[in-house]
Amino acid sequence: MKNNLLINKIFRYIIVHPNNRQKQLLSLSKFFGWQLYKRITHHHLDIQLLQNVKLRCYPNSQSASAAIYCGLYDYDEMNFLLRYLREEDSFLDIGANIGIYTLLAASKIKSGTIYSFEALPTNYQRLEENINLNNLTQVKPLSIAIADSVGSVTISNNTKSDSTAFITTNTTDTTAESLQIPSSTLDNLLHTGNLNHLTLAKMDIEGAEILALKGATSLLQQQRPHVWILELLNGVNHGYRKHDIVKLLQDYGYGLYHYNADTNQLQSITLESQQSDNVFAISNSALDFVHSRLSQSPLSTPVPSFVGYNQQ
Repeated sequence: MKNNLLINKIFRYIIVHPNNRQKQLLSLSKFFGWQLYKRITHHHLDIQLLQNVKLRCYPNSQSASAAIYCGLYDYDEMNFLLRYLREEDSFLDIGANIGIYTLLAASKIKSGTIYSFEALPTNYQRLEENINLNNLTQVKPLSIAIADSVGSVTISNNTKSDSTAFITTNTTDTTAESLQIPSSTLDNLLHTGNLNHLTLAKMDIEGAEILALKGATSLLQQQRPHVWILELLNGVNHGYRKHDIVKLLQDYGYGLYHYNADTNQLQSITLESQQSDNVFAISNSALDFVHSRLSQSPLSTPVPSFVGYNQQ
């Protein structure tokens, strides 16, 4: 019963995803093809995510599976990134996982720097593989947890998924797979860098977002980056709620927005009108800058294809 519910949920996700409009059957065939391939071969598959972006997909990676089924699975967020970034920009990928946002950013950023932070060792290894697969020299990967202090943190992974590990204060939970991971703050890691072109950050660290923001007060004071794409959740493991994050961001001059990729428009939102877990926090002083960049970008969505390479 549980497996049937999960499959039904995946089917619905594939069918209603904006990237799969008018091609639901093709997208479902990718699901069945991937399920068959990974059960027979137990091997990775390299796909063409964009024309100039390759992605290595492992059988147990949720992020890779979502990319196979739907391409740019975070439809609004990933389209925003591709329309907004310029070649001289710098980008922060906090909770990079296997590096999909990093790869998309690298398709746009050529002379700037992409900082990719990933705490889980297996994910970090795959992040490095994807960087090497695409011959990227503008990416600086770091195997570290972003938090509010320099030292170490405990990462718990109850589900063994590559996408749900989180920082925990409970070091006695014997039911979870726990790891001690080095930690640092964004202010510490970036204090010697040139922040003039740091225009965008994506952060998905499973409820520890407020820790990362508390360790980035110097950045926030400079309103760098101009835009944060972050998952806005209640941090039950750290004693805060969503409104605490919103207040912190507002104190540093950021407002909340939703981005509609189909219309290429930003809409100011509140917690009450939040449409999904992901939100855009944009500095008030840079709002015209962001609007100007979006207006210069074509209203088109790249259509990823499912292309296999040599699986040696």
